[in-house]
Amino acid sequence: MLKSIQKQAEELKARARQRAGRHDEQFRIGAEIEVCLLDGRARPVDAAPVIEALSAKHQVDHEYGQSQLEFRTDPVSMGEIESLNLQFEDFVGDLDRALNKIDSDAVPVFLGANPSPHILKGSVTDKPRYRRLERWQSRMPDIEIDGHKFPAPQVATAIQGFHMHLQGRDPGYTAQMFNHILNLIPSIILLGANSRLFAGRVLSLHEPRIFMYDQSERQNSGFPGIPRYLAGAEDYIDYIASRKPVIAKDYFGLVKERHDDARIRMNTGFYRVETRVMSVQPTPRTMMAMIEFFIGYLNSAIHEGRELRPLAALREERQSVVRSGFGAKSHFSVTDTAKSQLAFARKGLQDLGVKAGFLGVLESRIENRTTAGEHVARLWQSAYGGDAEKAVAEVIADVWEKTRHNKPIT
Repeated sequence: MLKSIQKQAEELKARARQRAGRHDEQFRIGAEIEVCLLDGRARPVDAAPVIEALSAKHQVDHEYGQSQLEFRTDPVSMGEIESLNLQFEDFVGDLDRALNKIDSDAVPVFLGANPSPHILKGSVTDKPRYRRLERWQSRMPDIEIDGHKFPAPQVATAIQGFHMHLQGRDPGYTAQMFNHILNLIPSIILLGANSRLFAGRVLSLHEPRIFMYDQSERQNSGFPGIPRYLAGAEDYIDYIASRKPVIAKDYFGLVKERHDDARIRMNTGFYRVETRVMSVQPTPRTMMAMIEFFIGYLNSAIHEGRELRPLAALREERQSVVRSGFGAKSHFSVTDTAKSQLAFARKGLQDLGVKAGFLGVLESRIENRTTAGEHVARLWQSAYGGDAEKAVAEVIADVWEKTRHNKPIT
C-alpha cells in the first residue's frame, strides 16, 4: 500500500470518529445519468458538440467513450424528490433541442449497453485518466459471452450507467445504508435490467452489462469484496485502503478505480452512499421509481432494524439474477424477495411523508415478470431481418420516443 494512501485512510478514520454525533440532512439525493449517441445507421457519434451545447445550462461532461456523455443533477432534499423528475425531463427536452439545433441525426440511447454493431470500434475520450485505464485493460483477456469475444478496453466505451447518491445522517448511519443497500442489489438488477441488446446482437444473459463490466476489470463480481458487514465507516475505509492500486495515487482514486455496486464517498463535507449497479433507465419516471425504492426501503430497514442477509447468499443471488433474471435459482425466490422489498419500500415512504408517485412502475414489472431488457429484445426480434444497422435504428427510435415522452416500459 502507498504510504500516502495509508496516511489518508488514518486521517479519514479520525474524521469519521469526530463526526459520529453530527446530524446532516438525511437522504439528500443526487443522480448521474450516462447516455450515448448513435446516428441513423447506428454508428457512434462524437458527443463533444452536444456537451458544449448543453453545458451552459446543465452539468454535463465527457465520459469514457467519445460517443458518451454524463448528466448530473443538483442534489435535492427528500421532500423535494419530485423535482428530480422535472430535472430529468428538462434535460431530456434540452438534449432533443440541442441535437436539432446542431443539425445532427444522432439519437440519444438511454440503455445500459450500447446496441450498435459498430460500438466496439468506438474511441476512448482523450483524457489522461481514461487513457491510463485503457492501457491497463488492454493487458486483459477478451470478454467471452454467448460464444462471442469482446476486447476488454472497449467494454467501457459501450456501457452506460445510472448512479444515485444518498446522503447519510452521520458516518455510522451511512455505513448502515451501505449494508442494507447490498440486500437490495439482486432485486435492483432483476427489475432494472435493460441491456440484452449489445453490439448488434441479443445476448442470453438477463443483464450482460454487469457481467461484462465485472470481467473487464478482472473482478469475479462487482459486489463489494467485504468479508463482513460494516460496523461503521472505518471498516469501509480499511476495505478501500487494502486494495492494490491500478492507476490510483490516493485514497479517493482507489474508491473510483473499480466499479463496485455501492461505494461510500467521503471527499465532500458529507457522507454519502453511491449506488452503481443500475443500468441507465429508458425513462425519467423509471429512474424516479428506482430512487423511491432505495429511499423507502432504507428508511424502513434501518428504522426497524431489518435483519441483514448473509453476504455469500447475496453474491450468489446477484450472479444468478445477472444470468437468469426472473428464472434465477437460489435458496429463496428472488422475485418474491423483490416483491416484499417493494412493499417494505412503500411503507418506508409513507413513514417519511413522501408520496410514492413512481414505485408502481417497478410493481408492474414484478406483476408482468418483464423488464425494459425484455421489451428491447422483443423489438429486436421483430425488426431484425438480416440488416443489423436498420434493426438497431428502429429499436433506439422506439426507446427514445418513450424517453422523450416519459412513458415507462413495464
